[in-house]
Amino acid sequence: MSLRTDKLSPSILPFLAPFLFLLMWSSGAVMVKVGLQYASVWSFLTVRSAISLVAIICLYWLMKRVYQVEFRKPRALDWQVLLFVGLMVQVLYLAFYFLAIGSGISPGLVTLILGLQPLLTPLFMGQKVSATKLALLMLGFVGLGLAVAGSKALNELALSGFMFAIFAVTAITLGTIQQAKIRLNPVQAMLYQNSLSLIIFSLIMGLNDWQVTWSGDFILAALWMGLVVSIGALLLLMYMVQQESAHQVSVLFYGIPMLAYLFDYLIFGETLGQLTFIGMILVAISIMFYRRTSAR
Repeated sequence: MSLRTDKLSPSILPFLAPFLFLLMWSSGAVMVKVGLQYASVWSFLTVRSAISLVAIICLYWLMKRVYQVEFRKPRALDWQVLLFVGLMVQVLYLAFYFLAIGSGISPGLVTLILGLQPLLTPLFMGQKVSATKLALLMLGFVGLGLAVAGSKALNELALSGFMFAIFAVTAITLGTIQQAKIRLNPVQAMLYQNSLSLIIFSLIMGLNDWQVTWSGDFILAALWMGLVVSIGALLLLMYMVQQESAHQVSVLFYGIPMLAYLFDYLIFGETLGQLTFIGMILVAISIMFYRRTSAR
């Protein structure tokens, strides 16, 4: 069962989904940066998971009771895929991403490493990529490199943060590939996956000290990560994976660092150099032509 989109024109949601996803997902880097100023990694992740689970439970109840959506019982194969994707996307990806930024590594460098996903996805799926698509993927990665180099992010290299970012991109790539195999309603799938993440992060939190300084900025960052990024963006990601191939969706991750830089500029006043803008243009060209090529 797929998302209920009967009130939206079939031509509208597929068009808007990539743009909404990029806006929501790219805002996460800035919000993590804000939140980690007031909380430890594991405390922040636990709060985020609790907010996401409460929200998805309310959404699940609303769809079942008000809109009379029928959720089928997961089969054994469904549970295997659900738990694997939940572990990759809701636990390992988020944990390594938060740890990478928490280690002091520049968010720009983290997003550069995450830009490897469009290159890793066809490799992990065992797909053959045409010379045109490979050239466009490489162009996008070159654009990412120029953008990060223009922001001087490479000067803030930390080995631990670099390794955490590598683990993060591996987790999100594997999770995105397997996500296409889930045949349950996305809200139902996220209910199970968010429950898994809250259990795991709560157990880890039990082995560490609770460190949260409650403030307006932290509450905003936690709500944004728990609702906008972890619910809104992931539901859009699930929808797009159901509608398109995984490798076509993964190329959208090239656009995340570019918007993240813009958010960083608007909120923290981070200066964007000329090289960064050149990189943004190359990434935009890569995404546009790759998606057109895949559509044809």
